[in-house]
Amino acid sequence: MQLDELEYLKETGQKGDFLMPYTVVRTIMPDFFTTYPMHWHDEMEIVYVESGEFDECIDLENYHVKAGDIILINPCLLHSFKNYENIRTKFTTIIFNINMITGNSTDGCSIKYLTPYLDGMYINPVVISKESPHYCELESSIKNLVDLFDNKEDFFELGIKSELYKMFFILFKYFFFPEQHEQNIKDNTTRNIKTILDYIDENYMKSITIDELAECVNLSKHYFMRFFKKYMGMTCIEYINDYRLSIAANLLITTGMQVTEIAEKTGITNLSYFNRIFKKKYNMTPKQYRYNVDKSR
Repeated sequence: MQLDELEYLKETGQKGDFLMPYTVVRTIMPDFFTTYPMHWHDEMEIVYVESGEFDECIDLENYHVKAGDIILINPCLLHSFKNYENIRTKFTTIIFNINMITGNSTDGCSIKYLTPYLDGMYINPVVISKESPHYCELESSIKNLVDLFDNKEDFFELGIKSELYKMFFILFKYFFFPEQHEQNIKDNTTRNIKTILDYIDENYMKSITIDELAECVNLSKHYFMRFFKKYMGMTCIEYINDYRLSIAANLLITTGMQVTEIAEKTGITNLSYFNRIFKKKYNMTPKQYRYNVDKSR
């Protein structure tokens, strides 16, 4: 496996670059990780499942996806995924800022379609299976978007932008439809979860208590623990450890830092505990993880 086939484990920061906020990421599970913790970002994701199957949680709803499925993850939606029964799975993710095709434009495309879509005035399927009508047209467009990025031939930026318009044309024509009733409000729940996740992202390198997390969303400690477990599918401590380990795994393959330094940098001061929970998540020690990735480069 090449290094660029690994999913970078921390989904923060700019996707692509300023001139082309667009990238393609290839993920293989469970070779080096089995879960990706709940997170959110401003970009849109289009996931194409090449083989295998896995479980995904999007906007607090659970989905079991399989080979051939296309997954649409709108900007700012909470989402996570995990390996299913240790089945080897490959999927390709297109991540892009939708401002690439909206910008500050006030033309008919933005006014009639793209801005209302971003404002939640269109309903779209989260998972599109290969049995869906017009699936082949959408699949072809997505594969073109991946090929344009991979090959980077002359003028590929224009090709990507034009293909994004084509993809949205297919989505609006065959898969999206206008919202006809008031949206079911999950705003308070989603807002609280985002506040919690942002707090963890900003403070994971320090000791984090349940009391301070509960306080940041104005919930009692007891209710907070039940709330977190209900919507995240794991305890708060389990999530924090999972998040820290994801960052630690990324540091192991992108830096030359010692394991002790990485453990401390991610807020886990007990090295034996760090090694134990790392091995539980990745089925290998931190040193073995670094060695296996280095060997595959």
